[in-house]
Amino acid sequence: MITIKEVSDRAKVSISTVSRVINNTAPVKESTRKRVFKAMKDLGYRPNSFAQGLVTNRSNNIGLVVTDLLGVFFGPLISSLERALRESGYNLIISVENYSSEEIKETIDMLAGRRCDAIILFPYCLTDEELIALKEKSPPLVLLNRYVPELAGECVIVDNEQGSHLAVDYLASIGHSRIACISGPLGNEEGRARLSGYRRSMENLGLSYDKDLVVEGDFTVEGGYVATQRLLKRSRDFTAIFACNDQMAAGAMKALREAKLSVPEEISLVGFDDVEYASLLYPALTTVRQPVNAMGKRAAALAIQSIQGERRAQPAPMFEPELVLRDSVAPPKTSPAS
Repeated sequence: MITIKEVSDRAKVSISTVSRVINNTAPVKESTRKRVFKAMKDLGYRPNSFAQGLVTNRSNNIGLVVTDLLGVFFGPLISSLERALRESGYNLIISVENYSSEEIKETIDMLAGRRCDAIILFPYCLTDEELIALKEKSPPLVLLNRYVPELAGECVIVDNEQGSHLAVDYLASIGHSRIACISGPLGNEEGRARLSGYRRSMENLGLSYDKDLVVEGDFTVEGGYVATQRLLKRSRDFTAIFACNDQMAAGAMKALREAKLSVPEEISLVGFDDVEYASLLYPALTTVRQPVNAMGKRAAALAIQSIQGERRAQPAPMFEPELVLRDSVAPPKTSPAS
């Protein structure tokens, strides 16, 4: 087993200099750092992470708390996040199945007990007050897809309302006036923001907001399928559907096909997220893209900055969504029929 003394001999520096380089506890000339790292690589030396933690009071572990890994949003996000953390020498510990506030709090306590230096959190059901309280007694927190004014510097979020505006405004611009909406779960901040954007856009365009054309979904394919069936039973008085994520749009497409309604000839369809398979659906799905990779990188950067004691003077701007035009939207051929 290679020792730190062998590294110091190989790099022609003192043992204390090797220790400072490994633990990053004091400034060392860049040329010396490179020499030490080269010696470590040549010898195959691996620092003892437990011993490092005792010296630095850090574990170099960052926790991620999410609801599940079933959705297509979390996969690309986690890949981007872990890649950015690895490049900076941090490990990612992931906890799933966190659906209730108690489960989330227990998981945060567990990660803190494992000495995670920071926690990146998808706060599915926690109130603003609960998040503020957690911030006071937990490792540094970074919030995904949630905005809390008191924690603005730690929030990573896309402008969900603007994404809905892009979808609805485009549909209206090509002639649609009766636009149905399948919202996300309204207990979810993301779901509420996207529905709010839909409603405000309809009102700003002078189009009537009809509650009968809005159905609450659950961000799943099955939820979109069932919601579309409910819409069709209520009325056929619409020519377009805005589904508040791509999974529900895929379910809506299936329900419309079973009802012998063609997309986009009879019903136009727009999703939200631009997941990997959106372009592979038939017809290819017009959707609102959120920059998931960039969001993962920013979450990693904010977590690392918090660990190092750096605080943002001002909150980072929200990420801007982008409308991606494909084949699932067309101008309405006729007025909607009852």
